Amino acid sequence: MEIRPLAAPPPGPQGLDALGATAAPTETEQPFAAHPSSTALEPAVKLDLGTTSGKARYIQDTDTSAIVFQVVDAESGTVIDQLPSETALRNRAYDSARETRKPQTSGLSRVA
Repeated sequence: MEIRPLAAPPPGPQGLDALGATAAPTETEQPFAAHPSSTALEPAVKLDLGTTSGKARYIQDTDTSAIVFQVVDAESGTVIDQLPSETALRNRAYDSARETRKPQTSGLSRVA
């Protein structure tokens, strides 16, 4: 068996650099020019750091024993926002109740 060295790569750019070097620039592309009468766009996300009338609290849900984060209106006491949501907590409670009501199956036969 004969072992030969690999051929040296040809000189010049390789891989993606070679594609960029050999690609011809297109004449149809023109840089974007802003229309003189266009107005500036508003930011996509607005961040409001103002004070809110809400109060944050953590509670433990009685049905699922999960810790719940709530933002409560300080004046009226109503829940403004909650994580996890009330729907998610109901689904967890339903699943746990369904699991406890399944009949216990074992490998033993109770027939004598």
